[in-house]
Amino acid sequence: MIFLDTTYINGLILKNDVHSKLSKSIEPFLEKESKITNVTVLVEVLNSVNRYNFFGNVDDLRNYLLNMNVFDFLTVDDYQKAFGLFKYYNKSINYADCTILQSMQNHGITKIVSFDSDFDKIKGIQRIVGF
Repeated sequence: MIFLDTTYINGLILKNDVHSKLSKSIEPFLEKESKITNVTVLVEVLNSVNRYNFFGNVDDLRNYLLNMNVFDFLTVDDYQKAFGLFKYYNKSINYADCTILQSMQNHGITKIVSFDSDFDKIKGIQRIVGF
């Protein structure tokens, strides 16, 4: 199973996104992978969409995100653990990314498709940025 981060998904859906080419080149390699994302990514992706950069159907986008193999809804305890990660990494990893790390820990996932180099700071996490 592999976690899909905001930067990868935005590269797939947003017009003129800096990661568009790379995201689209990675997509075929992920076809057979089980995919997971979480509430943080849903919020970040939808907050990135506006009438100038996205001409698709927002309902289709929402359904795509919510209907991954796993969509992780975080609990209050998960948010508290993410805050612990935020403190552990001395705020060098933003809190949103800590919620992603918590989702990954909850499901025993070590691979993430992301163009966010902050994930390189985490031992045991393999960041997929291309093939």
